Amino acid sequence: MKRIACLVSFVVVAITSLAQRSVDFASKYMACCNGDTLVKCVTIGPKMMEQLTKHHDANSNEYIDQAIQKLKSARIIISNVNGEDYYIKAENLLKRYPKRFRHDKDYHNAHAMGTFYQRMSKDGKVVELVMLHNDTVKNAMVIVNLTGDIDEEFTELLSKNLGNKNR
Repeated sequence: MKRIACLVSFVVVAITSLAQRSVDFASKYMACCNGDTLVKCVTIGPKMMEQLTKHHDANSNEYIDQAIQKLKSARIIISNVNGEDYYIKAENLLKRYPKRFRHDKDYHNAHAMGTFYQRMSKDGKVVELVMLHNDTVKNAMVIVNLTGDIDEEFTELLSKNLGNKNR
């Protein structure tokens, strides 16, 4: 009986720990595009993030360097064809999880459009930022998925550096 109780408790702990490990948006999106060779994903891990902050030049923004240090990972998904289709697919996937991903802001100009989504922790901090970008001239799509400690100043800085007006 003790063995069964021990086994059941072990299974419950294992299932609980797996459920708490959340999958980032990039993983979900790439699973939807499984086998699609037109979509590529690159992951930049913590060690590469550290290297980025070490190569500080005179023109670099100190705040960006500090923000990069707070990031756990960056995943970049690109497609150089059918950009609008892939963009819509990504946005529909995000909208499927309204409790998980909150729409933050949009931008639009003559050659591009994009949107930002955030995932909040239970204590209200942004722990994941998803930026969708569709270059309407080149018909290319880019998704940048950042995880870590992301504050409002960082997202504002990113949206301003895109050279677009928020709406």
